[in-house]
Amino acid sequence: MSNSILHLSEHPIKFEPVTRSTPVFYDDTNQEVFAVAGEKVTVYNSRDKSQHQIKIEHAGNIISIKYSLDHKLLAVQKSNQSVDFLEMGTPKPKRHTEWGKKGSGHVIGFNWTCQNEIVIINHQGIEFYHITCTETKLTADFIKSYSVIVNWYVYSPQFCVLVVSSTLSGNLLHPFHFKVPQNGSSSVNKLPKFQVDMPQLLEREISIITLHGKLFLAITKNPKPGQESYKNAEICLYVLPNDQPAYKVATLLLGITGRFALNCVDNMIAVHHQNSKTSMLFDICWDPTTDSNSGNVVNLTTTKMPPLKIPNFSLKTDGGERTYRPIIQPMSIAEYSYEGTPCELYSSNWVVFQPDIVIDAKFGLLWELRLSVFELSTQMVCSKPSLVKLLLHRRNYQSTILSTFRSIIISRSSDLNTIGVMFDIVNSVIDNVIITQDELREEVFNHLLSKDEIDVEYKIAVILEYIRSLRLNKLRVNYFYNEVVVQLLTRSNNFYKLHQLVQFQVLGDSAPLAYLLLSLARTYEPAFLLGLDMLKRLNDDKGIQDALLARGDVTEAIKYAVAHNKEDKLDVSKFIGESLKSGDNSLFYATYRYFTNHKMTSGVDGEIVALFQSLFNEI
Repeated sequence: MSNSILHLSEHPIKFEPVTRSTPVFYDDTNQEVFAVAGEKVTVYNSRDKSQHQIKIEHAGNIISIKYSLDHKLLAVQKSNQSVDFLEMGTPKPKRHTEWGKKGSGHVIGFNWTCQNEIVIINHQGIEFYHITCTETKLTADFIKSYSVIVNWYVYSPQFCVLVVSSTLSGNLLHPFHFKVPQNGSSSVNKLPKFQVDMPQLLEREISIITLHGKLFLAITKNPKPGQESYKNAEICLYVLPNDQPAYKVATLLLGITGRFALNCVDNMIAVHHQNSKTSMLFDICWDPTTDSNSGNVVNLTTTKMPPLKIPNFSLKTDGGERTYRPIIQPMSIAEYSYEGTPCELYSSNWVVFQPDIVIDAKFGLLWELRLSVFELSTQMVCSKPSLVKLLLHRRNYQSTILSTFRSIIISRSSDLNTIGVMFDIVNSVIDNVIITQDELREEVFNHLLSKDEIDVEYKIAVILEYIRSLRLNKLRVNYFYNEVVVQLLTRSNNFYKLHQLVQFQVLGDSAPLAYLLLSLARTYEPAFLLGLDMLKRLNDDKGIQDALLARGDVTEAIKYAVAHNKEDKLDVSKFIGESLKSGDNSLFYATYRYFTNHKMTSGVDGEIVALFQSLFNEI
């Protein structure tokens, strides 16, 4: 089994390889591959692994092809002057009047922004339309347009954000945000334009990526001849506020030059380097201050920026810019074979799309890039607390974090202070992700307790450290942990420590714990008073009375009830019965007389009344 951190999905989408007669297109909005062979078009959906065929008469030379989001319309661009719309859902797709306006610039491309709205990008700007399709005709209702000289564009279907490039150098960027229609109303907002500090910006050097639900522009800066400002490539991450130009929040140091491609996998950026056939991993949410000695992250604070205001474009940061190194040494994606044939990794035929799509057009395969959290955890060189913080941002993190805890606790490879910091990390993340107390009990502490070769003092120390962390983060401690500490201390006859832990409330008050302490009275007499004190703090009057009665302290139980004005709620029959069980006739007499004097014996069993009369010859 491969120990690689990155690997390609086990079951890829297989499509007809690209040839001169079979062009292949990918639509990242619907995540579909279109293989065009003459008039026959085969559509492969990477979401549900389905495929179907459609026939397009007079298909010609297709430049771009994409379904609407509801798959009722198919938009096909066959020239730089127009876009055709085909009505789907019938055996023979119905072609409607092509879109195109005299005087419009050459069409560069298009994107469906929602179910029936489309943006057309041409050299002179962008045009936004609402498409209405009836049985007889198709209508393209104009919504809005913007005039701007366009070189190229990139689009994010997740956030409906379009970024177009202008000027000869391509480094002036114009972002647009398309709002999903509500109550039939659609709109597009032009965000402030901004210029990238590069002498020339190419389309392949920019990606719109998503990390932790936030949108970023990732711009790759490769040194070009005559540039002395930097010698190695770097990736700059920008955010897009709605009221000010985009600004840089992070720089990823690549340390080499060459051709790069980006994927986002499990909220990390995977940067693929074709020349070395390796990939680098970056995590911008890994706190650089967690592990200052790891060398993985460098914190370079520069100018401060105001916080962002649009929720969709916000980043929880103080506005400072940070610089990051790869979190681990560059590694290669795991070797892959399809039906026994090895696939060339990092091939020149590879094309990547966001977030995690890798396509080998010549081989005819579409994969999703995958990350092994377990292999990442075993190969990271950093402190254990830093590793836990890293893992908490991953999907399916629980099993790996639990395995990490189990390994270091049972092997005793880390000191108690380090283990405590790790507990603090998982217990402080209570709003969205957490390792539950039940999970730790089953996967970590039960294993620890089962190891007879591990001394009791260490077991107690680890569990107390966990209890401390829970209480620090204002989390209720499951009774299991308090019970185990008491049992371990009792087994080792360490009653002094038990007394201290209870007296100073290191072990939090609870009725079950109080009853456990009461049950230890035969082994450790002071435990009874510790249990009573705990019940008092819990205002459990009935529990105190029951404890005194079970001990045979009937008189003390009555005195407690009187002192706390609870005598009217006493179970008289129970009290008299307990005094009778003691075998002490004087106690029986005193108890019975107390209740008769207070006129509380009306419900007492007749046999007990008769016994009292026979023993003491009194009514």
